[in-house]
Amino acid sequence: MSSSFRAAGLAALAALTLTVAPSAQAPARQHKNLMVVVSKGLPGIVLFDADTDEEICRQTMKPAPHEAAFSRDGRTLYVPVYSPANIGQAGPDEHEIHFISTADCSIQATLDTGDYKRPHFPEEGPDGMLYVTAELKESILQIDPKARKIVGTLPTGSTSTHFFAMTRDGRKIFTSNVSAATVSVIDVPGKKLVTQVPTGGGNQRMTVSPDDKWFVTSVGQTRKIAFFRTSDGQPDFDIELDGSPFVARFSPDSKFVYNMGNAPRGATPAGIRVWKADVTSKQVVATSSDNLGTGTGGIQVSPVNGRVYITAYSGQVSVLDPNTLKVVKQFPVPMTPDGLFFGTVR
Repeated sequence: MSSSFRAAGLAALAALTLTVAPSAQAPARQHKNLMVVVSKGLPGIVLFDADTDEEICRQTMKPAPHEAAFSRDGRTLYVPVYSPANIGQAGPDEHEIHFISTADCSIQATLDTGDYKRPHFPEEGPDGMLYVTAELKESILQIDPKARKIVGTLPTGSTSTHFFAMTRDGRKIFTSNVSAATVSVIDVPGKKLVTQVPTGGGNQRMTVSPDDKWFVTSVGQTRKIAFFRTSDGQPDFDIELDGSPFVARFSPDSKFVYNMGNAPRGATPAGIRVWKADVTSKQVVATSSDNLGTGTGGIQVSPVNGRVYITAYSGQVSVLDPNTLKVVKQFPVPMTPDGLFFGTVR
């Protein structure tokens, strides 16, 4: 066989290979609706398809991230690394915020927050800025997520500001100051602390109703969900529970509030309990009766299917019927799952 014939044959084979290879590879599936679980025990995050609850990918990092937030376009996940220690306890004070691609869970960049230790809860505001608590500095950081740098701070007035919630227009932030037993009202454009209001006991977590009428925190010591008016930051009313509330989320129409906490002592099942309360009647209308595990993590109402999702430190996600609070399904996640969030890729 001549050398020219062999060369022509090899060229034809190469052309055939280049033509066939792409068609042999299945196109990567595009995931539009996403859910992330932040696991202290991994430590890191696990990303799920929110339509199927199937894992897409995961990423590890320093101990220990607690919370996360999706960018408004769903393409980036913001993950602060807090500390292996709990709030108020001595321990390592981490100072990193990761910018993670939701396409493959790769870390695209990491912001060192320097002296602003223990960054905890993030949320992207309607102004495009990323807001993150830095409790040891009595601050909420204002970060430009494109430049990936701190551009300002908001004063909280407390070294135990663990969580916050923001109105839809981004002009007001409300914080839960856990051990200080207060909530703070912050004027975002003015970058000033407006007032602090006592809660009558240590309070946990924070959320604003979708209609912007109330902000809510859970006062576990008094077994109450405390409602405050967003208009003036003052208390409006409480809803009493038969256990210890920890974290609340509203239904999309603001008519109901779901709260995850701990069942009363001696109750069966023990461990986690979820309550559904009617905001108008101020009464509990449903209570979970299934075994939901132990160790309260996060709670969210899925924008995809309307179901209530919760994480338990014992290592699982429980999916509840929003009307009856019966378990629809449960699936395992890495130990000590905490924050749970939904996002949509646009």
